Amino acid sequence: MNGDPIKSFGLVIKEIRKSQGLSQESLATEANLDRAFISQVENGHKQPSLLTIFRLADALKLSVSELLKQVEAVLAGN
Repeated sequence: MNGDPIKSFGLVIKEIRKSQGLSQESLATEANLDRAFISQVENGHKQPSLLTIFRLADALKLSVSELLKQVEAVLAGN
C-alpha cells in the first residue's frame, strides 16, 4: 500500500463530489454531517468513522465497497 489511506479517502470523496456537481454543503446535508467536517475529511485532516463512511457512500449514491475500491485504486497509484 502506497500513500496515506486517510488522505486518499478524502481525495476520492472530493473527486466524486465534484464529478456529481455537489457542493460540500449539499453533501453534508445529504449525509447528515457538518460542512466543516466534510472539508476536514476531504483534506485528510479527519479520519471518518465506519458510520460516516456509510453515510458518505449513501449520499454519493455508491456502495461502500465501490467507494473503498476507488480509495484502494488511489492507494495503488491507479
